[in-house]
Amino acid sequence: MTGLPTMDNELRELPLHVPIVLHNKRCPYCGVALTTDNSTKEHVIGRRFVPRGKLEGQWNLILRACRPCNVRKSDLEDDISAISMQPDMWGRFAVDDEALRKESQRKARNSISRLSKKAVAESRSQLEFKAPFMGQGTMTATFTGPPQAQSERVFELAQMQVAAFFHLITYNREQQTGGYMLGGYFPIMEALRSDWGNPVHRTFMDQVVEWEPRFMGPGADGFFKIIIRRHPTLVCWSWAVEWNHKIRVIGFAGERPAVEEVAKAIPPLQVQSMYEGLRSSFRLRHEVSISDDDDRLFYWPQSDRPDGET
Repeated sequence: MTGLPTMDNELRELPLHVPIVLHNKRCPYCGVALTTDNSTKEHVIGRRFVPRGKLEGQWNLILRACRPCNVRKSDLEDDISAISMQPDMWGRFAVDDEALRKESQRKARNSISRLSKKAVAESRSQLEFKAPFMGQGTMTATFTGPPQAQSERVFELAQMQVAAFFHLITYNREQQTGGYMLGGYFPIMEALRSDWGNPVHRTFMDQVVEWEPRFMGPGADGFFKIIIRRHPTLVCWSWAVEWNHKIRVIGFAGERPAVEEVAKAIPPLQVQSMYEGLRSSFRLRHEVSISDDDDRLFYWPQSDRPDGET
C-alpha cells in the first residue's frame, strides 16, 4: 500500500497536550494485517525513550503495531535511549536538566549496550593508536570517549519512527489505513550534538530547508524532534529526528533515482590522515558545532506553522 502525505486541517489543529491516536488496521512498520492476536499498543515516542516525566502533559503518537515490530523497536530504544542521555567525554550533558541527569545514571546501569555487551555505564569507547616514533620505537596513544550506538541500529530506529509519522500524515480515518513510503528509506548520517554543523548535516539542512514541510513534531518537552519535508517535484522526502538533545539522524526517502539525484549535493566528509602504515592507518576529523541562530534543521515557515508550534 502506498500513499502521498496530506497534512489536512484536522492534523494541523491537533492540540499539543493530548495523544494522537490511530486505530490502524495494518502495522505501520511492516504492513502486516493486524488482528486481536498480533496487535499491540505502540507509543511512537517510547515512554522510556526520553527522561521520566517529559511526556506528561505532552502529545505522543499512539497507534497499533504487530508484536514482532513492537518488540524490535523496544529493543532498539533500550540502549540507544541510554546512550543518547550520557554526558560527553568531559562530563557535560546536552542540556542542563535534572531529570536528564537522573535518568542518564539509572539507564546507564540498567541498559546493555548491544555493541559492547556490557552495561552502558561500562561501555565507554576506547581507541588505541600505535605508530613508529622517530625510528626509535613505537608511540602509543589511547583515546577514550562516551558509549557509542551502532549506526545500523540508529538508522533502523529512525526509519521506524519516520515510518510511523508518515503513516500519520497519510492516514485515512474512514478506512483506518495509512500510507507507506514510495521506494525506500535512505539514511545519510547520524551525529552527536558537538558535530551538528559538520558539512554533511549542514549541506543537508541548507538543501531541504525550503522544501514543503509535511510534519514537524517537537515533543517530550523538546527531548524528541522529527520533521518530514517533501521535494517540490521529485518523489523524494527528507527526514530528520533528534533524540534527547544529543543525537541527530538525517536521511531521504522515496524512489531511489530521485533520492540519488538529490543526494549528489551531499559532500563526503574530509578526514585528515595522521598515520599510514602497511597494516594500519589512523585518520581523524574535527567535529563542527552549529549555533542556535544558524540551526534551521527543524525550521517551519511562519506562514505554514500549525497553531501552537514554536
